[in-house]
Amino acid sequence: MVSYVSRLAGKTAPHFGRITPYNLLTYAPNLMLWGGAWWAGVFVFTEAWPKFQETFYQKIPLFGGHWINEIPPEDKIN
Repeated sequence: MVSYVSRLAGKTAPHFGRITPYNLLTYAPNLMLWGGAWWAGVFVFTEAWPKFQETFYQKIPLFGGHWINEIPPEDKIN
């Protein structure tokens, strides 16, 4: 005797468009590498901007003194 199935017994994998958890795991190292490169680029290109120096770079614990500009009194123009 043959038994028939009225519907499929499968489940769909969770996804967001074409992105699945498996795709995220396989692309995670590349995404971290490119994300780190992006952050490094932001730091390189904004290092000379005074607003970024005052807001971010001067507050770095060990290297913040590099961006503090102390002008000696004899060099100041009054």
